[in-house]
Amino acid sequence: MKKSSLLISLFIFVLVIYAVLLIVFGDNELEGSYALILNALHVVNIITTIIIMLTILSQNDNSQRKVIWLAIMILLPIYGIFIYLIVARDYKTKFIQLDRPKIKDKTFLLYEPGVDIDLSTHDIFAYAHRISGRTPYEGDTKTKVLTNGDMFFPELLKRLEEAKDSIYMAFYIIKRDLISRQIMEILKEKAQKGVKVYLIYDLVGSKWFRGKLVKELKNAGAHVVPFERMSPLHFFNAINFRYHRKLTIVDGKVGFIGGLNIGNEYNHKSRRFGFWRDTHLLVQGRGIISLTNIFIKDWYFATGKWLETAYHYEKVRERGKVIVLESGPDYEEPIIKQVYFKMITDAKKSIKITTPYLMLEPEMLFALQTAAESGVKVTILVPGKPDKFWVNQATKSYYEVLLQKGVEIYEYTNIFVHSKVLIIDDKIASVGSVNFDPRSFNINFEATVLIENNSVKDLVKDFSGDLQKSKRIELAKWRKRSLINKIFQGFANLFTPLL
Repeated sequence: MKKSSLLISLFIFVLVIYAVLLIVFGDNELEGSYALILNALHVVNIITTIIIMLTILSQNDNSQRKVIWLAIMILLPIYGIFIYLIVARDYKTKFIQLDRPKIKDKTFLLYEPGVDIDLSTHDIFAYAHRISGRTPYEGDTKTKVLTNGDMFFPELLKRLEEAKDSIYMAFYIIKRDLISRQIMEILKEKAQKGVKVYLIYDLVGSKWFRGKLVKELKNAGAHVVPFERMSPLHFFNAINFRYHRKLTIVDGKVGFIGGLNIGNEYNHKSRRFGFWRDTHLLVQGRGIISLTNIFIKDWYFATGKWLETAYHYEKVRERGKVIVLESGPDYEEPIIKQVYFKMITDAKKSIKITTPYLMLEPEMLFALQTAAESGVKVTILVPGKPDKFWVNQATKSYYEVLLQKGVEIYEYTNIFVHSKVLIIDDKIASVGSVNFDPRSFNINFEATVLIENNSVKDLVKDFSGDLQKSKRIELAKWRKRSLINKIFQGFANLFTPLL
């Protein structure tokens, strides 16, 4: 571990000791060395609080987030420092990169293939390449929309069964249930036959995917790791900086990316949710290179080891453009948020958004409002059945300010929608793991595919079908909601930057 990492761990340990001493002794008078120690810790706490507050004030951040952080630091002495260390993203990037030079120096981008499109235009794909370094593909990458688990899982199982050389998988959530065991059995069988199997999972999202299942995979020859390392320092990263990507690459020829995790509930087999609406994308052709490179970079992040791989993508001819993007605290800038912002501000006719969570930062809210007032038809689809109460209240807190500007909002009737789709002018779309909220845009490790091809028509068709099963929110009726709902929604809205 680097010297700076040891210092951070030591500092966290000192804060824990200080908090324990305060809890045990409170305001009781101490004498001798105990009093000196506690007084010294008081000074450390005050100095640290001042440094963090000055750091917050100096950041180029929105005022709402600054005010919330300053209030937390003032109202919650000691504990405010803990919350900042766990939740805040801004100071994390440089620490995350300390022992991962290929990420710090962006040398992982050297593995991207050459660019064949004109980068001098204002095209969204050229813009995405300029800010991310990822390669845009034209005419050589094919995609297929996989609507819901009943399309995704059979296709995934089929491709895994056909694997002959390698399987790369990375998921936020892997459950301990029927579909998970079915997939893990295939991975074990393939590993035993010599197929190179690599699996990344998130420590928090896949909290039940441990013990026997992981041991069996490793004994079979598979390589299985959590995205974050288990240590006092990285524990805080694991809690807040979630590995939210859902990626699979088989034999370097076919890839999967989207919103579906591994579990029965994603295949309509949950007592709580029943039908589960989601969207995934199958990718073939040259674009597999970027998808593979993201996984290799993630494996390097998790283990410190770089996977050397040969690219075996199948040549395809398909009209259109594709670019694979990722963002997270390992980047200085929120890449996907910047691309989405430009897509919204460039829209001429329509903006269609499907998201399970709608918590808008000021710039994104203003962009959607301005688009609607400019004559662009903005339609947003959110769940009619929520999975998280306070997040749903925060989502509803944005209804009125959007509706009064002409944005149309629909709730999928009694269904939880987990799709993460953005469609612009029915020509360009994004499908991936990205929710419309600050956590996805600024905090989590996310990935998405931006497409301008025939798959967009399928996404538009799915969106139209979803609206027919949804209830439109009317402004006049919405304003008549109960006072208690308004209070809950207003309270949840205060914490939108932190949710």
